[in-house]
Amino acid sequence: MAKRKYSINWEDDLPVSFEVDGVRYESLEDVPNEADRRKLEAMMESSFEADFDTGFAELNREAQKVNGASVERIILSVFTGVAALMLLIAGIASVNNILKTSREESAPGRVVEIIERREYVNEQDRIVEEYYYPVVEFVASDGRHRSVQMNEGSSSPQYETGEEVVVLYDPKRPLDARIKSFGSSALMWILPAITGILGVAFLAAVIAVRRLMPPGE
Repeated sequence: MAKRKYSINWEDDLPVSFEVDGVRYESLEDVPNEADRRKLEAMMESSFEADFDTGFAELNREAQKVNGASVERIILSVFTGVAALMLLIAGIASVNNILKTSREESAPGRVVEIIERREYVNEQDRIVEEYYYPVVEFVASDGRHRSVQMNEGSSSPQYETGEEVVVLYDPKRPLDARIKSFGSSALMWILPAITGILGVAFLAAVIAVRRLMPPGE
């Protein structure tokens, strides 16, 4: 028995006619043989399913592209926000340091005592280290004698009792004094330096990623 040939003619993704062994029918109802109609129906359903799968796969790919772009935009927004925050902190801290140093006055002082304090450097492991804080005596601009324990401690004594030093202080807050030294000046700029470096690093990463992203992302 010869194998029968079936075909469906499509226009704009719609079936417009059917053929069985070269005989053309305008609709499935015109096909006289029920087995032929079932075969054509199955062919038509398979075509619809293939079109649906193709369309779904395309939509899925587009959705993945959109989701990927959204994630990238979120990450860039977070990095941009972190960069702005770090640079803002660095700017505020720098301005505060400049204002503080502009208000400071200097006075001769003398180390009268070295205070030894034991402090935890790792509380979880209970690791303790000794730090040494100088106590300096000086005469402020108001004529009053001040004795101030400095905030800058060190793991080994940096000063000796009786040593002459130069004290920098704010006349309105004479107890917030420091010894004039490279270490005390450097300590003031640790926060602006760290936050500034982090801010520039995050900003550079954002700029680099934006340049690498395809247009329109």
